[in-house]
Amino acid sequence: MKILLTVHQFLPDYSSGTEILTYKTAKELLSRGYDVSVFTGYPAQAEMEESARFDSYIYEDIKIIRFHNSNISLGGQNIVEAEYNNLFLANYFRQYLIDWKPDIVHFFHLGRLSASAIDVCAELQIPTVMTTTDFWLICPTNQLRLADNSLCAGPNFSAVNCLRHLVESSQTPEIKKKVKTLPDWLIVLIILGFKTNILSANWYYGYYVLALTNRPKFMQNRMNKIDRVLVPTRLMQNILKNNGLNPKRISFVPYGLDTKNIQRETKKGHLNQLRVGFIGTLYEHKGVHLLLEAICKYLPDAAIELKIYGNLHDFPEYVNQLHEIAKDDPRISFCGTFPNHEISKVFSDLDVLIVPSIWYENTPLVIYSAQAAGCPVIGSDVGGISEIIQHQIDGLLFERGNASELAKSIRILYEDRTLLNKLAQRLSPPKSIEQYVDDLESTYSDLKNL
Repeated sequence: MKILLTVHQFLPDYSSGTEILTYKTAKELLSRGYDVSVFTGYPAQAEMEESARFDSYIYEDIKIIRFHNSNISLGGQNIVEAEYNNLFLANYFRQYLIDWKPDIVHFFHLGRLSASAIDVCAELQIPTVMTTTDFWLICPTNQLRLADNSLCAGPNFSAVNCLRHLVESSQTPEIKKKVKTLPDWLIVLIILGFKTNILSANWYYGYYVLALTNRPKFMQNRMNKIDRVLVPTRLMQNILKNNGLNPKRISFVPYGLDTKNIQRETKKGHLNQLRVGFIGTLYEHKGVHLLLEAICKYLPDAAIELKIYGNLHDFPEYVNQLHEIAKDDPRISFCGTFPNHEISKVFSDLDVLIVPSIWYENTPLVIYSAQAAGCPVIGSDVGGISEIIQHQIDGLLFERGNASELAKSIRILYEDRTLLNKLAQRLSPPKSIEQYVDDLESTYSDLKNL
């Protein structure tokens, strides 16, 4: 059987949770005799000929087809619309599917590719599966988090909240100020004016507004063309249902983890110092600034060692902010990234992992890794995290975005090493990647027999 996996970015350049899950799934499928390829995106940094935007390479026996995407018009299409309906990508993707003839297309992410890939599969009658790893299907920023850091339930009427959010995060101070003064009802009238041609859409912001406000309906239609949507959390299941996905298309399938390189060690806190760590993307929604504030402001004299693992170059402005907060605190180390096979060593040097996310996390794989290694987690009390951490049973939860409460949680384990070890001993091992692919095989078989 031929199986095509899609993801917004891939190894070796990118290795966050979604990329690792896609990679491990591909490797396990290959080991079972499937013919597997990965179709991925790549953030092109420079202008290039349209004919050069697709290339291919091999990564650990996996065939990769890559689309170099950048925030410019391709084929004359509106760049805002192309984020979710890229016709340039669709033309190439269609021919690729016709030539390679996959039996199943499994979407792990469609960012940088767009939902036009769903249309192509439906047109060619190729069964489709999607594993949801964030909220891209309903949110153009993936995170369901508004500019003021409040959590969002999804697009409201005419997607006014989406428009306000993107203006706040991307436009000039002058435009932000003007839009902020407009009431919702007036913005709705402006949107209707563009849609009915009362206002001319032949203006840059007209195109922008129309494309953005058309996104929710377009995406709702496309996600209901996917044959099976696999959700790892009840949070994701409920949010997708509330935003128009037919519940009959949903299957609850938690992620699996490759535990071959992870050794379980449940004796924690044996040193005077409490060894605290963060592993993940160094960007605002991951909340690393809250962790630094908790250590520097609220625990300035505690014998704590903090190790922060993450790429220091992806988001340099945010990393600079983190260094500003940390200042010259000798307890804090920015450790960069590490090869996946060293993850057991990383966890053996930690007493507790901190996951201080300020968005709806959708089951960070790093929590599963910590559980496999016997390392308790202190995490934000937000859906996705709170579904897999049992407060005061195998970890601790704190109020999202509250550095003071995070500091209190750290202090509890700093002062009570007996509790720390009890949490570690109660951790249950996560589902293995082999069990996860067993679930996928069952799903693929069901779809092929329809």
